[in-house]
Amino acid sequence: MNLRINEDPVASAPVRRLSEAYQATVRSLERLASGQRINRAADDPGALVTSEILRSEIASIGQAVRNTEVSVSMIQTAEGALAEVNNLLIEIRQTALAAANSGAGDFAELAGLQSELRYALQSIDRVSRFTRFGNRALLDGSQGVTGVGNSDDLTFVSATEQTRSSPIEGYPIEVTKLPLQAKLVGDLTDSDADGLRVILEEEDGGLVDVSNVPGAGAHTFVSRLQRAVEDTNLNLKIQYDVEESELTITHREYGLAKGFMLTTSKQGVLGSESYAPKLHFGQDVEATVAGEVMEGDGVYLTGYNHNVQTAGLRLTYTGTQLGSVGTATIFQNAMRFQTGPASTNSVDVAIHSTASGALSQGVPNESGFRSLSEVNVYTPRAATDTVRLVDEAVNQVSLMRAHLGAIQRNTLESSTSNLRVAEENLTAAESSLRDTDLAFELARFTKGKIMTEVAAATVAQT
Repeated sequence: MNLRINEDPVASAPVRRLSEAYQATVRSLERLASGQRINRAADDPGALVTSEILRSEIASIGQAVRNTEVSVSMIQTAEGALAEVNNLLIEIRQTALAAANSGAGDFAELAGLQSELRYALQSIDRVSRFTRFGNRALLDGSQGVTGVGNSDDLTFVSATEQTRSSPIEGYPIEVTKLPLQAKLVGDLTDSDADGLRVILEEEDGGLVDVSNVPGAGAHTFVSRLQRAVEDTNLNLKIQYDVEESELTITHREYGLAKGFMLTTSKQGVLGSESYAPKLHFGQDVEATVAGEVMEGDGVYLTGYNHNVQTAGLRLTYTGTQLGSVGTATIFQNAMRFQTGPASTNSVDVAIHSTASGALSQGVPNESGFRSLSEVNVYTPRAATDTVRLVDEAVNQVSLMRAHLGAIQRNTLESSTSNLRVAEENLTAAESSLRDTDLAFELARFTKGKIMTEVAAATVAQT
């Protein structure tokens, strides 16, 4: 047997085994104490990289969920205020209809109704001005798209999140077809009106049937026709030029969809054969804005969704000039909500102004009201025009509410559900890479403890 004084090879192996068992026990104990399989890069470099990427995504998704929940709260705040604006508009419409019933009221009653209308408009303006989420105003137009036309004939109505801001000089507008009202102009002499019967039917089904008594002249017939149109509330204007013996029937609204049908009992009177209905239609405006074709509907121009610059832009043109008619300047101020972990996971939301001066702009009316803020009910015509503007305002506010509801339900809430599922799955994936398998690690720790004790005993014996 060989004996050495400085070195003992027989004892070196047990010492090495003791050191290895001790280190394995320490690593197992660390994993059991931390609950993580990877505590440093040396534990598993490849898994560490994947795990850190997953941890970053999980944290981002958690923040995106919180962002979306706050965004939903903001939209609910705005939608609740818009519901109140809708209620006030309904009250204004009732007031205008009461004023239109001029046969049963007097000026004192009209003054009272006008007072009601004025306070309702002031309430709408207060809702628009004071609705806030934190320090952010929601309904004053600062969180939407604003714009202005450079002439009285051009009016900015609204725009969407897809509409782009215009250059400083604005988007140029080229009108190729003018908006027209359905109109009939025909000769009507006293002999023509003698015993004449005329049936007028509007596009929405409203109808009047007026017959002139034998021997009565044109003036009598026109008076009967005007009274019947007013009583039936047809959206038609009846005029008669006594000197020219000429009757003019004009639809109060513009566009191809706004028309009327006339049937006359006498052949050749008012340009029709006897009892042969003849349709009269208006014409929709046609134009390009910034070189992009717009959809025309009466006096309204709306940008197609595929337009690059003017998608969702809505203007009105009430002029009589073709060609270059001016410019429209657009400012995009839509809110941006971050709804996902990636920088591109965002949604823009525009909330337009609900101030009375911003609602119902550009609606054609005989009273000259340029917006809802100017309406009054002092005359039957003004009351009727007020109803028309209120209807447009109700449509605008209702569309805003529907738009916000669609974003809340189909974008934000749907995104939240999807993010929660993704967070759950990514957390499971990250856990499988990084977390400690307690059963396996306990077995390894127990083995390490036994090996350490055995190695220590062996070293002692050696």
